[in-house]
Amino acid sequence: MSQTINLHDDPKFAGVLADLDSIETKLLENGKLVELTGTVASSVAIEFDMYGEGIDAEPSILIKVTTPDDLYVDADESVLEDFEDFVIFELEEASIEWTQEVKDALGDDRLVILLINDEEV
Repeated sequence: MSQTINLHDDPKFAGVLADLDSIETKLLENGKLVELTGTVASSVAIEFDMYGEGIDAEPSILIKVTTPDDLYVDADESVLEDFEDFVIFELEEASIEWTQEVKDALGDDRLVILLINDEEV
């Protein structure tokens, strides 16, 4: 498995990118992002990338939430878990349609990291 993958440079990942966009949209439409951040002015991006520094960096799924002016009020633990669980469930559902080649390239042992304004939560 390649640890660093640029999904945007390889056409075989087009379906993955579409699914990530769809999940991001669902988080907005169903209110989960607002429930997490407390503001409609927040955004979310989901990426397959490395997380950590140097040799400690690991292949991860990054859920990057951004709020305006780095404003963020700590959400209840159950809200955080529900948000992450929703993303994980949606990724699992989407991956059913991905080719085996794509699944092998992405791997199945990635950490899921929630970042709010670039801080791990």
